[in-house]
Amino acid sequence: MKRTDYDRQAKEFLVKHNFTVKAAFKGDRCPPWDHMRGCIHGDRYRITIKRFGANPFDPGPRSISFDFWNSQADMQANKRPTAYDVLSTIASDANAPTDPDDVAEEYGPMPPSQAIAVAKFARRLQAFFSDEELEDLGEIS
Repeated sequence: MKRTDYDRQAKEFLVKHNFTVKAAFKGDRCPPWDHMRGCIHGDRYRITIKRFGANPFDPGPRSISFDFWNSQADMQANKRPTAYDVLSTIASDANAPTDPDDVAEEYGPMPPSQAIAVAKFARRLQAFFSDEELEDLGEIS
């Protein structure tokens, strides 16, 4: 598939479900899970996914924000993350287990704090997106 096809998938998801994705540059700090010397990740961004046109009386969350690191190649090319980059990444995170013990069982040995963080982020994503949105998010390849 061409890059334009991937970007089209992301755009169609955003339009269908009335979302916007914003990426605010936050620097080149290493991600907390990178315990190796010489961080090999890209730039850090603060991502905000916002639901627009939603019923203001709907008790569900209208936006979600989280840190996101692009690749080292994207950083060297001065390329900001696209909606596709963000959505395709969180699609798998949204389907992660929400119990830290299950996270460690599924992904292998890791520090308890990391398993807790993965489970907590999965719960946040699952609370933000509806079942239909999660299903469509999983279709972004």
